[in-house]
Formats: sequence, C-alpha cells, structure tokens
Amino acid sequence: MRESLRETVNHALCIEMKLPNIEKNLDKTSITTAQDICMKNDEKSELAKIIYNGIVEYAVNEYELNYDDLEKEQAKVLARRIRYNSNATDFTKLKYGFYGEVLLDLILRCFLKTDVLLARGYLYSPIEKSEVKGFDAFHIMEWDDNVELWLGEAKFYVNYKKPVDDVLGKISYSLSDEYVHDNFLALIDWQDRFSHSNSRLSGILDRWEENPNINIASEIANENMVITYPIMIAYQPKNVGSYEEKVKECLEYIEKKIVNLPISITTSFQYKIFFIFLPVDDVRSVKECVYRWIDSKEPLI
Repeated sequence: MRESLRETVNHALCIEMKLPNIEKNLDKTSITTAQDICMKNDEKSELAKIIYNGIVEYAVNEYELNYDDLEKEQAKVLARRIRYNSNATDFTKLKYGFYGEVLLDLILRCFLKTDVLLARGYLYSPIEKSEVKGFDAFHIMEWDDNVELWLGEAKFYVNYKKPVDDVLGKISYSLSDEYVHDNFLALIDWQDRFSHSNSRLSGILDRWEENPNINIASEIANENMVITYPIMIAYQPKNVGSYEEKVKECLEYIEKKIVNLPISITTSFQYKIFFIFLPVDDVRSVKECVYRWIDSKEPLI
C-alpha cells in the first residue's frame, strides 16, 4: 500500500476501543471468539477520501500497478475489476458493494496488519457485471509457525438491521466446510496472482489439483491453519448520543437476533469470529461523495 494512502487511513480512522470493555460496560457479542473492534471516524469526507483512493489497491495486487499513472490504473480497475457503471442512476450507485469492501480491506491492512492473499477484483467478471459471490476479503497473517487465513465480510448500510440479519442468517453456512471449500476452489485458478506466498497453503491447493476428491477444509485443519472471519458493520446509528451508545444499539440488536436464530457452527478447522463496528454519521453522503469523485475523475493522492 502506498504510504500516502496509509497515512490518510490513519488520519480518517482509529480504533476507539475493543470489546469487552469493562469501563464502558460493553460486552463483546456472544458469538465473538476473540475481541470485537470499534472503529471511529470523525470526518465523513475523510472516510469518502480513503474509499475513493483505496479502490485501486483493493482491486489489483500492488505489484501489478503502475504507481506513476494511478489515474489510468483507476480507470482500468473501474472498467474491469469492480461493479461500477457511470451511467447508472444515483440509486443504483448507492447500492454498490465495493464501498464497504474497500473499507474492510483498508482496516485489515492498516490496523490489523494482515497481508493481502489475492486482491478481490480478480474474482470479478466484467461480462456478468454483478457483485462477486463469496467472501469480501482474502487476506493472510503469519507469525512463527502460525498461519491465519482472513476471509472477511463487509456491510456498509444506513440501517444496521438488514446487514446484521444477512450475516447472522448465513453465518453457520459461511463458516461451513462446504463454503470454505468452494471459496478456495475459486482461488485455485488465480494462484499465479497471489500477492503473498505460503508453502502450506500452496500445498493444500496442489494436493487438490492431484486429487479433486479431497476436502480442502479438512486439509486446512490438518495443517493447523486458522480461518479468521472478521465481520465489518459500518452503519448510521439512530442514536445521536455518545459514541458508546451508538455502538451499543447495534450490539443489542445482534444479541436479540442471536437468541432467536439456530446458529450452529460445526467445522473441521479452527476458526475465529469477531465484529468490526464503525458508526458513520451520514452513510449516504459518504457514498455520494465517492461516486461523484469517480465520475469527475478526481486526482488520486
């Protein structure tokens, strides 16, 4: 990631707190296995700025970019790597999913220090012109002999209820052996574009090429790798009170939904789940700013 973008991200966002937080009397969600992370943004124009400038590196691996002509790279990305139509209605532009996906990519890289395994844009087909199915981020983290594959989910809505309903309604399947297996099959054809090499991961994919009957999820377990599932919920709070109250209203809704849902996560592999909460004062204006900059071809930082 270019340093100018990293600095802008660190100016636009910060980790305000982690949950559980005894001092603020805020617990983590009951399905979180690590710590929930609460991000804060004070200037929505800065949030729009990092999303607009983060599109290029979200969509294409850094080693393939010409940083001396980023505007040209941005134009290529918009045409080939994400769902964007400059002739679409404003209503349609507001519904695009890349806003949240770019934001999640930036948060994972800048604050949680992950490395990108494969830039998300490679999985987009310009012919189909639809949102890419599957996870919203494919990142990796390594230390000592540990390997974590970060397979993220990004939601950026005015109202948090729909994204929370969507996430919790499918979470048992999202972390199932079948779903992880299918997502890794989608990665196999892009191994030559991986921006980060890992011998254990490559070994799993190579073994599948030799024997397509093996279960990739079981192979991940055999390698003692961990699937980490960060769920980013960026939303516009109804509560106009303190920052803590804005986080609490989303937390309480999640807990209410969990009680009424038959969530059962049974996997072959080790996993971690946590939420990333980001209250945003005006979601619509952030998205409008981004697509207006796209249409007017504003210079990148």
